[in-house]
Amino acid sequence: MSILTLPSTTTSTRSTNRLARPSLLRLWLQRIRTRRSLAALDPDQLRDAGIEPWRLRHEIRKPFWRG
Repeated sequence: MSILTLPSTTTSTRSTNRLARPSLLRLWLQRIRTRRSLAALDPDQLRDAGIEPWRLRHEIRKPFWRG
């Protein structure tokens, strides 16, 4: 009868996932803040930044999990 052993990478994969979650959360929060800031710009500021209104609408309508 053979004994089943799990590879040691199982625990390191879990710890890697735990470390990746906070950075993913930070990324999502940054996207939310950035899109809110873009939405608050007035037309003159958009023109100065070279952002077309249709691009702005497209960007701020994206959910935070989409880059």
